[in-house]
Amino acid sequence: MLSSSEINALGQVLNDTWGQSTRGDFRTPTMSIQTTLQGDILSCNYTTIVHLASERNLRDQVKVFEEESIKLINDYAKEIKKEFKDIAGRVLKLKELHTSDSVELITASPFTPRKTAYYRRYTRFQVE
Repeated sequence: MLSSSEINALGQVLNDTWGQSTRGDFRTPTMSIQTTLQGDILSCNYTTIVHLASERNLRDQVKVFEEESIKLINDYAKEIKKEFKDIAGRVLKLKELHTSDSVELITASPFTPRKTAYYRRYTRFQVE
């Protein structure tokens, strides 16, 4: 369980809405990772806009987005751990509890096979 000063340090690490954030690589115009901390559960929500070429190979295209999202969330978790250690002076342990993904179609037209969608990955970690 985190102490109140460690929760404050983790809040400083996770807050990228103001001040100095060194995790600028994890937020672009088409991709972001948002986090919430509820008790000792850290939720990471990855969202990006993707373009799907056709319905014939939809699963293959989604597999690429899945691999990319897992890599980005793991890189994000490593960066959080590094920054937390710099601020709090101890190692932060994150144990993955659950991960799932979804694809939400934004635009589709019967005249073109190209579709635009949101790809989302939800990952929950136990904070120790």
